[in-house]
Amino acid sequence: MKVLTVDPGDPFLPTLAARLADGTLWPDGLPDDPLALADATVYLPTRRAARALATAILEAAPTRATVLPRIEALGDPEEEPEGRPGVMSSLEARVVLARLVTAWAGAIQTGDPTIRPLVSTSGPDTVRLAGDLLALLDQVETQEADWRDLPGLVQRTDLAEHWKITTDFLTIATEAWPAHLDAARKITEAAARRADAEAAERRIAEARGPIIVAGSTGSIPATRRLIAAIARSPWGVVVLPGFDRAASPADWGALAEAHDAPGHVQYGMKQLVDALGLAPDAVGRLAPAGPSATPPTRTAALSAALRPAPATGAWRDDRHTIDLADAFGGLTLVEAADEREEAAAIALAMRQSVALGETVALITPHRALARRVTHHLRIWDIRVDDSGGEPLAVTPAGVLARLIAATASGGSAAEWLALLKHDGARFEAERGATAAVERLLRGPRIAPGRMLDAMASLGEAAAALAGAIRTVYAPLLTLGAGRATVGAFAEATRTVFEAVADPTLGSRDAVVAMLAEVAVRHELTIPAADWPATFEALLDGIVVRARPLDDAVRILGPLEARLQSFDHAVLGGLNEGTWPASPDPGPWMSRGMMGAFGIDLPERRIGLSAHDFFTAAHQPRVTLTRARKAAGEPTVASRWWQRLAAFAGEAADLARARGAELTAWAAMLEQRPATPGAPRPFPKPPVAVRPTSFSVTEIARLVRDPYAIYARHVLGLDPLDPLDQEPGAGDRGELFHEVLARFIGNGDHRQPDAEARFSAIVDAALRELAFAPEAQALWGARLRYLAPFVIAAERERADRADRSLVEVKARTDLAGGPTLRGRIDRIDLGAAGAEIIDYKTGSPPTGKQVQTFLEPQLPLEAVLLRAGAVEGAPADLPLTGLAYVAIGAGRNPVHWSGVAGDDAAALADEARGRLIALHTLYQSEEQGYLSRARPMRESDVGDYDHLARSAEWQNE
Repeated sequence: MKVLTVDPGDPFLPTLAARLADGTLWPDGLPDDPLALADATVYLPTRRAARALATAILEAAPTRATVLPRIEALGDPEEEPEGRPGVMSSLEARVVLARLVTAWAGAIQTGDPTIRPLVSTSGPDTVRLAGDLLALLDQVETQEADWRDLPGLVQRTDLAEHWKITTDFLTIATEAWPAHLDAARKITEAAARRADAEAAERRIAEARGPIIVAGSTGSIPATRRLIAAIARSPWGVVVLPGFDRAASPADWGALAEAHDAPGHVQYGMKQLVDALGLAPDAVGRLAPAGPSATPPTRTAALSAALRPAPATGAWRDDRHTIDLADAFGGLTLVEAADEREEAAAIALAMRQSVALGETVALITPHRALARRVTHHLRIWDIRVDDSGGEPLAVTPAGVLARLIAATASGGSAAEWLALLKHDGARFEAERGATAAVERLLRGPRIAPGRMLDAMASLGEAAAALAGAIRTVYAPLLTLGAGRATVGAFAEATRTVFEAVADPTLGSRDAVVAMLAEVAVRHELTIPAADWPATFEALLDGIVVRARPLDDAVRILGPLEARLQSFDHAVLGGLNEGTWPASPDPGPWMSRGMMGAFGIDLPERRIGLSAHDFFTAAHQPRVTLTRARKAAGEPTVASRWWQRLAAFAGEAADLARARGAELTAWAAMLEQRPATPGAPRPFPKPPVAVRPTSFSVTEIARLVRDPYAIYARHVLGLDPLDPLDQEPGAGDRGELFHEVLARFIGNGDHRQPDAEARFSAIVDAALRELAFAPEAQALWGARLRYLAPFVIAAERERADRADRSLVEVKARTDLAGGPTLRGRIDRIDLGAAGAEIIDYKTGSPPTGKQVQTFLEPQLPLEAVLLRAGAVEGAPADLPLTGLAYVAIGAGRNPVHWSGVAGDDAAALADEARGRLIALHTLYQSEEQGYLSRARPMRESDVGDYDHLARSAEWQNE
């Protein structure tokens, strides 16, 4: 039995290639035959490793031309190509299993509408649960557990009764699932990998040359049996990765007894060696062709730091026997403030390696970090080979397909706008119509299903665009708002996507292929409203990978990095929950159930991750990075980072200093020259372009924030409404004003059935809020609550007003002043004269604010009345008062407060004089429009504060 290991500090694949080529791995030496290598078979854990070994053999060949051995991958679930004949794809499996989950979820509903359903029956939720169920089925298949052990599992593990519901379903699923596979004449990907390993085991007897299995940890039973069979063969050689030959019998004994053993680096190696029937000291070394690039002290330090928890008491002795300065000489520890700084530091470290001509790779499971680093490197025109690829859902084609599904089912304003502005979308209509549609979308939300009709009302260009969309969307629109199978929705989406997507759009073919695969699946039926989210759930996990690039830096996941060798490796994202990932057993079994059922606990994955970290940390130069904060929240350093830091102590200070230098350089790249803050704006436009016409509500703005008047009237800038604007205080005020205007203007408040009439007016007004059902319900209830109070207040005033004018428009040119215009909420006309009334759904201004011209609206409306600008109200009519009506809540929801009585006329004359003086002031070239001249409160925010850059100068 020939069981060897490549020491962690030696390059694995170059060593294997050199020893295969020089005959070390042949029983009797390399035959004198130029074609001898063709008789050898090498099994490696991943396809990437297989490609790298082929390259290493060619580089080791004296003539750089040779016959390669047979190199096969044992099965890499992350690189498994979909579409193998007779193998069910994960996409098909998820749809089929989602049907089972839906039926089960419906069967266990309580029937009581007041009780929350135990399991969601929505399309996206069932697809996600089906994905977790498929992972469990694959794990059981891989670990070769027996589903016949499932009954009684809850009782055996003494768990809560609700787990019995899950096990009952798993019993059904494990009967229905094999039946479906048999009917489809297919096997799962996990079964295919197991079959491949068993087929390889049967071929061992036919070997005519060395059979080498290298780099495998033997974590899968079928693979472990293959390794054992190869080890027993006279032609067989087993080459273990990262086996610690320096570990003493006491170390192996401590590992067997430790409670945290499954998470240890060597746990998998110990299991494999035990399965082979070998003592650890029987594993020999496969020596490299040259000297090791990594000092042996690195291995000693890492092994000591990562000891099982009960054995860490030996650290004191370890520190005396290991040259820690030498061990940490090639290490750099980067502890960044956040993920942005971490990515910048990593990119700088990799750029340094590129400049030095080194091979360099970022190894991390953190995909967001990988994307950030890729962005930095591409800024410097450094090519990147990212093995993780790109999720199909975020590719341009994937985004377009998701937008099509969303907008066909209604869609938000943001989704419609993103669709119309997508570079890959083609519609047979004028592109200029997009601007008109955007103006439509900025404002109140449009009710679902009315978007195309609303577009068509905007003019000829927009109508043509709406017609083009309606024509192209016909396959999806014909499905209506009912229920259909995911296959029907996918087929319709594919038809629309192919008509809309530009043929050159990236990943277009991948999206079409995915939709075509789902289009033949009719097992799962969902409501039309569920299709966009279900489609997104089906896209989850589908990755588009580009062809490998030889002349590029590498970004690899821990799995893809196995057995790879580089001059410099950056191990990024070393935080708990990222690397290692949190041990999540999933929704279908608890940890106790998994252990009792005979499948590996989630902690076993931590052990595999620890082995990946251990071997990757043996490159000649290694940079370890982590971020102290992620998404604004503090993080916890990876257990391996904490172990190394605690073990090394002061010996790691130089490594930390090198990391601090990288983060300092990264911060310098982010620095910009200091610029003084913007001065407080005080523009002085020519008098000829200054406004001379104001509404009564704009005068308060001219007093408080003149710059806002300048921006609106001189620059012609209007505030941009948000997309899908939610109804706010302004909309509530307009609704209340409209209801009260109709109620008072029609004289309904004087009728015996006033409350019924008020309610009818409310119902009619609320129909305009169909896009906001929450506001309809809340504000409708508030208005109906107000009805008796409004009617009571009006009856108390019945003798003061013969009639009322509501929503009255008025306009007048003031001598020596501006043109003044406005719309007056209400004027009560009686024998004594006229009273001007303004409704406020918020807090009304105080009398002092009115008198000091900070809130001059009511006095200015009186100016309009006294100027004869109000139709139906003579100019010489006495002014009896100015009043606010506060419409609120509580015990007194309708509160009348007068701000002027007999002195109303004098207050109006004073307001007229102030307005003329103010207008005269701004007709001077020397007078500018100052930003925030007299704000009511410092916290007040204006529509144009960002344009005035008030945040810069206010704090100076």
